[in-house]
This record gives sequence, C-alpha cells and structure tokens, in this order.
Amino acid sequence: MRSSYEDFLRRLNQYRMRLNMTQEAASSALGITQSQFSKMELGRTIMPYKALEALIGLGWDIDYLITGKESVREISELRTMLVEVRGDRRRELSGTLAWLLKQGIDKSALDLNFETKCEIEILRMKADVEASDTVLHKIRKISGMAQIPMAEKLGVNIKKYRMLEKNKVNPDAELLFRIYEVTGCKPSLLFNCDNVEETIIDDLWNQIALPVRRQILSIAEQMISLIRM
Repeated sequence: MRSSYEDFLRRLNQYRMRLNMTQEAASSALGITQSQFSKMELGRTIMPYKALEALIGLGWDIDYLITGKESVREISELRTMLVEVRGDRRRELSGTLAWLLKQGIDKSALDLNFETKCEIEILRMKADVEASDTVLHKIRKISGMAQIPMAEKLGVNIKKYRMLEKNKVNPDAELLFRIYEVTGCKPSLLFNCDNVEETIIDDLWNQIALPVRRQILSIAEQMISLIRM
C-alpha cells in the first residue's frame, strides 16, 4: 500500500474521532455495514467514489482527507448575492462570473496557478448546457498532457483512463490522490456535488484584492437586477 494512502487512512480515522462519530454511526450514514466501513478505514478495501461522495454530503472535508490540506471555507459576498438566483438563470450567470473572477485575479496581480485555472474552466463548463467535456478532461487539457502519458502517470491502463475521462467509471480514494499528485487539482472538483460552483466562487473570491472585489460586486449586482426584470 502506498504511504500516501496510509496517510489518508490515518486522517480518516482522526477526522471521524474528531467528530465523535463511531464506526457504526459513520457506516449508517453511508448506508453500509460497520464491517464494510471498518475494512475501508483499515485499508483492507480502497474507499470507493460513492462512499467519498456520501462523506461530502455529510459535510466532511474530502480535500483534507486526501491531500492533508485543511480547507478554509468562508461564504463570500458574491455567493451571498447569488443566493436568490436559481436554475437556468444561475447557469446563465456562471460563465460571466468565471470571466469576472479571472479578471479580478489578474487585476490583483496574481499568477493563475493550476488549481485556479481548473476552477475557472469548470465554472465556465457548468454554464454551458451543451458542454460535453468532463472535469478530468478539462484537467488533462490544462496540464497539457495527452491521454497515454496521463494514464501512465496515474498508473492505469489507457482503456481505464478513457473510461475515467468519460465518467463511465469513477476514481476511488487512492486514484484521486494520484490525480492530485500529478496535477495539483483538488479532489473535490471531480465530484458532481450541488455546491461545487459555490465552493469554486468562494475559493476564487478569496484570491481577489478588496478594491477589485467591490468593482465585481457592483457589476454582479447590475447583472442580477437585469435578470430579475
């Protein structure tokens, strides 16, 4: 077993204990038996995507469990402003917001790191109802790698990689760590969770200087007013 996965198991156990949650309670929340959860926590079974997705639903910090980096979550002023915008209207705004946030980061004299580039592109992708790309495809394109080198770096054969990229199979915890290790992209971005856009907006917002934030809020307020007309 890779030492990195052993680190994941240690953090998983500590995280559960920190929440004062027994294995029985955790397994019940995931809809599995205590024995199944115990095998996952001991590393006898690699934790699957579905179980990780359920942990996200419980509010667990998957990025921390896999990467060891704590996520600081603050609800941004921009996200607060968007609360009342729903459905198709929200999607219409996403592409423009991605552009505004990128401009804000540029004006704040910050370089776009790989993770930031991924978040901006994913936000744009969510806005395009006809988009056929998957998140993993976007990540690979931004990294500048072809499928075969990417598969080799992840330690999977090309057939499995292509299935991963088409969302026909999902990565387990160990593979998610390898994707992070190869690309630097946060594991949570590969989950199709309801709040992924909100998380991206908050992450990008925290990189923008205060004077530029005010300008973006002013523009966003006008956009929302137009949508409501």
